[in-house]
Amino acid sequence: MAHESECPEEEDFDEPDAYDAAYEAWDERDPLWSDDLTVSAICLCHLGCALRQWLVVSGPDRGRMWDDRRADGIDLQPMSNADGSPMTFADWYLSWLEEAKRRVRATGATR
Repeated sequence: MAHESECPEEEDFDEPDAYDAAYEAWDERDPLWSDDLTVSAICLCHLGCALRQWLVVSGPDRGRMWDDRRADGIDLQPMSNADGSPMTFADWYLSWLEEAKRRVRATGATR
């Protein structure tokens, strides 16, 4: 993973083009942001602050949910249920519905 401390600083370059080239080279080194990591997945949930949850739609992990905390420098990780079993889309969706119902009840909202 490319570390922030290795990121080129604009003031270290005499020419803007030289800085741009150095920054692009630094940015491309970071495998966390490779499109290959999410090519077989659909982003289902944005948690804010660029944190996401993905559904894998093809390959050996098809049907499983993955947690995306790359914005915090943490690689994609498979999500698990409380019992440690792999979280499927159905598990994730039912959990999401339960949380939505809990929040509605907490606000006292009625039909």
